[in-house]
Amino acid sequence: MLVFASARSEFFRKWDEIVSQPGSTTHVGSIRQLEELLKINPARLVVLDMTLEGGKDPDILRGIAEIKKNGRLILSGIQFTPSAELSGLAVGAVACCSNSLSIEECRKILDVVQHGGVWLSSAGIPALVNKLRDFSARTADATAPRETANGDSTVDVEAILSGLTRREREVARLVGIGASNKDIARQLDISDRTVKAHLTAIFDKLQVQDRLQLALRISGRPSA
Repeated sequence: MLVFASARSEFFRKWDEIVSQPGSTTHVGSIRQLEELLKINPARLVVLDMTLEGGKDPDILRGIAEIKKNGRLILSGIQFTPSAELSGLAVGAVACCSNSLSIEECRKILDVVQHGGVWLSSAGIPALVNKLRDFSARTADATAPRETANGDSTVDVEAILSGLTRREREVARLVGIGASNKDIARQLDISDRTVKAHLTAIFDKLQVQDRLQLALRISGRPSA
């Protein structure tokens, strides 16, 4: 079951078009209705309009994430900053779809989520990596770091990327700082199609599912 929670008809129209599966969705008009529904009917996916009353309350969102069990939560209905995206992940969401995204872009995000992935925008990825690095630095200050055999406790990015070609390493590093496919194509003077081909090869060689996992792998943080 797919559940859309909103008090706005235009929100329902957009997400019904994104899913394009007539009869496969359930609409609720309040947080309370959503919570009651989830208690009796496990949902495969919940898309929550954050303009709903209580839709921006972290405690309420955490509660929804706990109730939905094995379902997945997408936050939508507003324009998300990188910080807001990270806050969404922190309360249990797996993606944030800003109002400015097209139907096709939302469909791509939905596909990632329905295949078990987590989606962040190109601006959200470096924000997450920086936050994780800050956390690692604070942890290192508070506790003695574990050293590798050669005494180096930092992430050896070159070793991680050693199995890639030179061009693939360039693409991977750009993904790690949040560059979009168009940004990468422009900086490396290659086509969007070539960028996608390189990413497919990189994901396969490094055994990661998406750009977020690649960025986390490079940063030395767990991807799951």
